[in-house]
Amino acid sequence: MTKYDWDLSKIYKNNEEIEVDKQKINEYLQIYSKEVENKDIEKVLTIAQKASKMISKLYAYSMMKKDENAKNQDSVKLSLEIEALSAKVNNVFSSLEPMIIGLDDETINKFLNTTDKKDYAQVVTRILRKKQHILSKQEEEILSVTEDIANDSENNYYMLSYADMQFGKLKNGKELSHANYINFQQDKDIELRKESFELMHDTYGKYINTFSSNYYSHVKAKEKIAKLRKFTSNRNEELFADNIDEQVYDSLIDAVTDYIPDLSKYIDYKKKKLGLEEISNYDLYVELSDKNQKKYSYEQGKTLVKEALKPLGKDYSDILANGLESNWIDVYPKDGKKSGGYSFGTYDTDPYILLNYTDNISSVFTLAHELGHSMHSYYSRKNNPYYQSNYTIFVAEVASTTNELLLFNYLKDTLKDEDEKQSIILYNLEQYRTTVFRQTMFAEFEKIVHSKVANDEALTADMLDEIYFNLNKKYYPTVSHSDGIAREWARIPHFYSDYYVYKYATGFVCASVLSQNILNADAEPIDYLNFLKDGNKNYPIEQLKMAGVDISKKETVAKALDAFVKTVNELK
Repeated sequence: MTKYDWDLSKIYKNNEEIEVDKQKINEYLQIYSKEVENKDIEKVLTIAQKASKMISKLYAYSMMKKDENAKNQDSVKLSLEIEALSAKVNNVFSSLEPMIIGLDDETINKFLNTTDKKDYAQVVTRILRKKQHILSKQEEEILSVTEDIANDSENNYYMLSYADMQFGKLKNGKELSHANYINFQQDKDIELRKESFELMHDTYGKYINTFSSNYYSHVKAKEKIAKLRKFTSNRNEELFADNIDEQVYDSLIDAVTDYIPDLSKYIDYKKKKLGLEEISNYDLYVELSDKNQKKYSYEQGKTLVKEALKPLGKDYSDILANGLESNWIDVYPKDGKKSGGYSFGTYDTDPYILLNYTDNISSVFTLAHELGHSMHSYYSRKNNPYYQSNYTIFVAEVASTTNELLLFNYLKDTLKDEDEKQSIILYNLEQYRTTVFRQTMFAEFEKIVHSKVANDEALTADMLDEIYFNLNKKYYPTVSHSDGIAREWARIPHFYSDYYVYKYATGFVCASVLSQNILNADAEPIDYLNFLKDGNKNYPIEQLKMAGVDISKKETVAKALDAFVKTVNELK
């Protein structure tokens, strides 16, 4: 092991330790089942916590061992065994919510009034919050059939889109696939961009009636389930878990709509730089400048990130510096190693990071991004009991993107080479376009589609195409839209994870405002650290307010997009 490898031996030194914990989990599950029968809340939550912490540690270790080398059959075997054990644990734990909900008020109140464990009390109160939406046992069994239909539609989508569909070859002889499509869309050759765009969407067009029928069935099932569970809509249900007011969703769409003219200004700049008389959908992803070819060694990348994140304060900087030297990170590509990058770990481990660092500026940004996740996890776990240590998906990308934006601003202010500076400015603007504007357009598509289905409108392929085409005309009014863009909705897998995409946009918006506040001294680093330390003690909106961001206000989105406008005006 070198300083560029993560040290997983800090989790388990040998197989004997793994076997001991596997045995303990099975023992815990037996005890748990008995305590559920006895309906002793504190004992149930205590033993559930022990088992949950242990299976999480085993799962993290086994997945990371497999990801560092998928050719190691022992690691693959272990990961499969732990996946099966994890499924068993989840199945046993499925009795927790019904047990809590089935308790009488006297038992619940006695527990809440006498327990000294605030995290246990929070588990109970948040389960009880769902009580009005839980049906009788017989009704739940009937409803599960409808839920299976909704889940089957997602499986159908993936099988059709990723297993059955073949796109064929381009004129250059290369096979078009989901994986390489973006590379062709970024190519300087306009004919290659156009050909790959048309081939992709023409292929979807051949199956568009199947995709539309499948998606309509999914949305219809989701809306019916929501109504049966006494929610006003599927959106109401999906936002309920994080206690998000639906006004946040609508405010995002309204605010982003106000900045479409500024997006158009950026698109017109693209058109001019590309030397086009008119710009089409297949021109939007092309690189405007040669990629920043400057080499950044990992040591140089670490230095850049540490300097860029100094505004977050000494405590943050010290912990980050220690993590960088404590084998948190598996740095370089290796034979059999998983591609991409991620942050992973559990309550009882370091917040590990998998990278595939390749000495370029993109790798430096990935390092900053994943350190944002790991530092969030570090603070969250160190400052909370187990049940309050896991932050939500809603805020997960805020810390990582804040780091990226702090790095962007640092580089913009310190780079001397104008081409390098222009390259990162364009990278930043594409983040705004694809993460704020595009994801908000997706969010509006979901809102329109679900609203129509909730009002008992049947949706055909032509109707879905029309809705999506009109939204593209709204968000990109200066683009010459190809017919194929109407079918792009069928390519988006996230539409089967209802009301998820808006979180990408809100996360970026919050990160933009946070980074501005930090750099302009409009907020103290301690406010940001308190946000990182909160875990899930508070709901996301309140957590973000701690850091000085109120995402429920339209003005917050406007402040983020004002930064976009400012950067557009800096283009040369």
